[in-house]
Amino acid sequence: MAKHKRKIRIDRLLILFIITVLSVTFLIILLRTFVFKSLNYNYDFQRPEEISTLPRHNYDFNKLITSPHYQYEDENYSSIYGIDVSAHQKDIDWQKVKDSGVEFAYIRLGYRGYTEGGLNLDEYFNTNYEQAKSVGLKVGVYFFSQAVDKKEAMEEAFFVLEHIQDKELDLPIVYDLEDISYDESRMAHLDGQAWTDNALAFLQKIEENGHAGMLYSNLYWAMEYYDLHEVLHYPLWFAQYSDYPEFPYQFTIWQYSENGTMPGINEPVDLNIMFIPKE
Repeated sequence: MAKHKRKIRIDRLLILFIITVLSVTFLIILLRTFVFKSLNYNYDFQRPEEISTLPRHNYDFNKLITSPHYQYEDENYSSIYGIDVSAHQKDIDWQKVKDSGVEFAYIRLGYRGYTEGGLNLDEYFNTNYEQAKSVGLKVGVYFFSQAVDKKEAMEEAFFVLEHIQDKELDLPIVYDLEDISYDESRMAHLDGQAWTDNALAFLQKIEENGHAGMLYSNLYWAMEYYDLHEVLHYPLWFAQYSDYPEFPYQFTIWQYSENGTMPGINEPVDLNIMFIPKE
């Protein structure tokens, strides 16, 4: 009987220990989620002082129309509707895409691997480019960077330039550096200076070769990594999946969804609105 009672006490202690561990784990996850949201959405855009001097946009998002897709017009700007695609979307019926109201498309030209660092051409790049152009869409390209230094960023720029020699682009070439949150990511520990230097190296090389450049960023990367005084010399393609963008400084394209649905595309697709200044 005594052994049975001890077993019951041990079982209760084990259950109590498991419940405690699970509770602590849940609290840690909750805290990290709160901190992450705070980092992303609670910036004071008036400080530091030097940041508040950056040129601000004058979009009035009370004038944003969200159906059947995002549209904008005021006395200064109109807009066009677009998507960005890569091999992830697989085969696309571009005529159906155009018929749904899309006016521009950004196509991934290539990417650098985030572990081994090799340069790769997107397997659907040429097909997507040719078919999007054939139906009359405005077309631009972007490169998914994982450059660890300026040398690699310039290699990426030369890679892009090599593959657009016989192609006509309607939109700026975009540098898309993204923070891959895996320990094996070769750029996981890059600081903000490196992010800025790499973006400038890529975009300057693109510009030197007669093409316009553009930077892709979300709110976190913009505020935590990039020196905005340096990179906002270039147009910004800003990503934030919300009712309206919280970034107060000038941007040209807003990527407002990463899970859009589109006739002619069977996979989720990014949706964008481009702001066009009126003359």
